[in-house]
Amino acid sequence: MIVSKSTTAINDKSPSSTHQSLSITTGKPMMLRCLLSVAIASSLLLVGCGDDNDNDFNTVIGSDSVTSVKSISSFNTAQINTQFGLDGTATPDAKCDIKIEKVSYPTVGAAGERTNATAALMLPSGDSADCQGDRPILLYAHGTTTDKGYDFSQVANPQNPAAGESTLIAANFAAQGYIVVAPNYAGYDESDLDYHPYLVAQQQSTDMVDALDSARTIIERQKRANNTNYDNIDDSGKLFIAGYSQGGYVTMATARLLESQNKPITAIAPSSGPYALAAFGDEIFRGNVNIGASRFAPLLGIGLQEKYGDIYGKKSDIFLDKYADAQLPSETAFGDLVAAGKLPNNALFQKNPTDAIFTGLSQGKLFSVLGGYDENDYLIKTDFRAAYVADTIKHPDGLMTENGNKMPTVAPENNLRKALKDNDLRGYVPTMPTLICGGNQDPTVYFDTNTGSMVEILQAASDKNSAKKLNITVLDVDKDNVAERPDKSTFMMIGEASMNKWNATDIVTNVQTNFSNSVEKVKADATAQGGVPLLAFYTNYHGGLVSPACTQATREFFNQEFKPA
Repeated sequence: MIVSKSTTAINDKSPSSTHQSLSITTGKPMMLRCLLSVAIASSLLLVGCGDDNDNDFNTVIGSDSVTSVKSISSFNTAQINTQFGLDGTATPDAKCDIKIEKVSYPTVGAAGERTNATAALMLPSGDSADCQGDRPILLYAHGTTTDKGYDFSQVANPQNPAAGESTLIAANFAAQGYIVVAPNYAGYDESDLDYHPYLVAQQQSTDMVDALDSARTIIERQKRANNTNYDNIDDSGKLFIAGYSQGGYVTMATARLLESQNKPITAIAPSSGPYALAAFGDEIFRGNVNIGASRFAPLLGIGLQEKYGDIYGKKSDIFLDKYADAQLPSETAFGDLVAAGKLPNNALFQKNPTDAIFTGLSQGKLFSVLGGYDENDYLIKTDFRAAYVADTIKHPDGLMTENGNKMPTVAPENNLRKALKDNDLRGYVPTMPTLICGGNQDPTVYFDTNTGSMVEILQAASDKNSAKKLNITVLDVDKDNVAERPDKSTFMMIGEASMNKWNATDIVTNVQTNFSNSVEKVKADATAQGGVPLLAFYTNYHGGLVSPACTQATREFFNQEFKPA
């Protein structure tokens, strides 16, 4: 039996990850859940052959006692195919059994302090040639979560908030012959760090590389020790990196770090990430509040404060007094924090501020009005917001000005804007085969601001330096509103894109069709349950609809670079 140490359950009140639907209160019950996270049947508690118990990590690697590993569970192909609950996600039948282990490894916090973190290590096994011999590694970066107990090794365990995302990745990659290394990140699971360095590029990329190095060390030494889990597989040296939402950002930051270290990467696939972090912050502070804002703001503010030390003097400088003790990630589910008055559900700003600095600023698109503002119950203080907005007027981002250079402003004066600029990924040009995936109606991580700006910058870099051929494919999985975006392609290639190696048109059509079908199902389910179809569409869009579509595209993209024997 799989027994999770975390007692945080997946429920309608606690949409902890970007891979779960985000609930906005509208007066009608929202019965929809993310297509992935809650499709896992309770019978899966009995599927695993191993358990995650309270024993210490049973193998210590080398002289550093922090780097260690323990077995968690295992699944055969029949269990993966019939009981993982991934219908509607275009997940192929499993080729391999999988064995799940958990790695504990040393890493650093935002300020460079020593700490530890854990990662899931998923090993393919079985008699098929697809599951033996030299195997590629997928280094996977997960999406945003407020749940401290998020543990990617808890595949198919509905008692852990990581179940949906980890099960999707296990079935799409480990069960297809990839070794998967998926860090939980510092600040989560059994990490001693009492905060998470959210979107701190240097720390997050270092954390990922530390997990990768530790996993590779474990694979090598466990084989020497004749551990049967490692008998028939080896690290081929091929490295793929992928992630969704926060993980899309972390994927790109990790690729940048490894490239700077001259370490080989086979291909990367960042999806729906906030790459243009400074411009994205400006857009939100200037009025276009995204769904999930009250989850992201404490994670980001606290993490950047630990890195730079000057975002605020005390939390009450940035957060409304009644929320001044906000601390994320938390052992308490987000919905329970809201119910206890510890955080607002989604309201980031005061609804009708009187400060003249806000005159003429919009309160955002339709989905922002559904929860981004409140007269009294909002998260960020109006004077803090006003100071930020004033700096955007004085020092506008190059993406927010007509005929701008699409790059962050040169010299912002506001400390939060300085920090966001320091962690903005615009300007990085990946040289390995790259798939950038997302959906253009995303109400959580805005597509045009982030993916769109990166694509324009990368296309300009390719045009400017024809001698340096790029290999970048861009996929917008959402073609449903293509008539409203006549000058925005849903599929394009920059340079000699590797998707030319196979019939990309068929793959793209399949991904986009699956996405459209899922959208229709979400809207139909909402109508049948007395809900609001448009609201269901927006609250499921980022985590429940685009995520599995981009996972499908990522799998197909990587498989052309690594074709299992």
